[in-house]
Amino acid sequence: MIHRFHLSLVHLFLTASLVQSAAGADTAADTGKSLGDTSQVKIRDGRELRPPRTDAAMERWRDNRFGIFIHWGIFSMPGGVVDGKAVPGAAEWIWTSYANKGRKAEYESLAKEFDPVRYDPVAWAKAIKQSGAKYVVFVTKHHDGFCLFDSKLTDYDSAGSKHGKDILKPFVDAVAAEGIDIGLYYSIIDWHHPNYTAKELKTEADHESYRKYLDYMKGQLKELLTGYGDVKLLWFDGRWDASYKNNPQYGKDVEEFCRSVKPGIIINDRVRAYDSFADYDASYERRLPEPAKVLNLDWECCMTMPERTWGYHADPDGAGWKTPRKIIGQMAECASRGGNFLLNIGPKPDGTIRDEELQRLAAVGKWMDVHGSSIRPTRPAGLDLTNKNHEPGNGVFATIHGDTLHLILTQWPDTDRVFLTGLKRKAASAELVRANGSIPLKVDAESRKEGEMQFITGLPMTPPEGEAAWEIRVKLQAP
Repeated sequence: MIHRFHLSLVHLFLTASLVQSAAGADTAADTGKSLGDTSQVKIRDGRELRPPRTDAAMERWRDNRFGIFIHWGIFSMPGGVVDGKAVPGAAEWIWTSYANKGRKAEYESLAKEFDPVRYDPVAWAKAIKQSGAKYVVFVTKHHDGFCLFDSKLTDYDSAGSKHGKDILKPFVDAVAAEGIDIGLYYSIIDWHHPNYTAKELKTEADHESYRKYLDYMKGQLKELLTGYGDVKLLWFDGRWDASYKNNPQYGKDVEEFCRSVKPGIIINDRVRAYDSFADYDASYERRLPEPAKVLNLDWECCMTMPERTWGYHADPDGAGWKTPRKIIGQMAECASRGGNFLLNIGPKPDGTIRDEELQRLAAVGKWMDVHGSSIRPTRPAGLDLTNKNHEPGNGVFATIHGDTLHLILTQWPDTDRVFLTGLKRKAASAELVRANGSIPLKVDAESRKEGEMQFITGLPMTPPEGEAAWEIRVKLQAP
């Protein structure tokens, strides 16, 4: 079994209490769940595990490996600040800070003032393209209910704001022009809608009211699936409230509806009330699977650049901004374990992407220009990287595609050898890949009591400069 490397977990701490909707519907927003979809929810045993999809759409999703998440909305406008004070944690949950002060209407009035005068979807698409990402997931509606598309079912959207336009459509067109696949995020929670409730549905009247909200939700999902080009993916969120979590038939119905509108659509597991993985497991939020966990299904990790926020926060708290090496290492671990990596950005209220994010996107893209084939369209190599100088946590990850084995190093080895324990094919040649000319390495084998072990030798004594992470590319002999 491959030894896995554990990356530090990050946590978000929100202390807001439960709130009541000023519109009359009891939303009981469970802010604690912003720690992550499954971090505080007991997952039911026996979730449906379907056979992995083998169709072209799912294979393309696997091959893409690296995507960009975009959290943007009226929650971006306060910039994580209320009454002149920075609110710790996730800026996209700042609604709770208003609601807890009895000022929900004040928050919702931001919808009329939303006017991103510097929004340039073409520039966004080019920045995403430069990063090396192959797909993007755009937040169309977060938990506050405000929509970044022109919905015929509500005026609480970008078309009804000061901006007066559909935000989503020009972005979808721009990313399509760059050859990037589009995915759409949609929150099951809606703190604005009068028929939404977070509470347990105890009576038939409760169910009847909630089904009116579900009809609204399905109406919007149909708008998204039929009016915004070739949507490849639906990324659901917010399944933890009792109204949805304790009624799995509703999640099943929503999933079946989406597949009826667009057969072949890829849907993450958060569409369901913890009773099914749907097409893939998306529970890894700002964390990677435990090192020893064997993953026998498709999965994805979504990750922030600062520690604790997805939406724009002018001064995010926590451990600070991740370095490009950290981001690349997390992406490499995902690829080496058969998962996708979805890296988040939180644009500013004026429609620009902040410099900290653009710089990291560019740095990752610079690395991907040279080493992108080590991430996609690869699969896990199945090597044991724990022996000799490969101790747990030293940042060595292995992927394979065809006759090429890729070793991605986020830390430089302690010796001049890299061992290939568990490689079932003979290595023919190896090189240390660099932008300004690769360095040939030697492939050798030594006889040991437990059998033959292949290794690569001849690494430079010091790591080449200017690389966020290093790659050894190994050509394998024909099987």
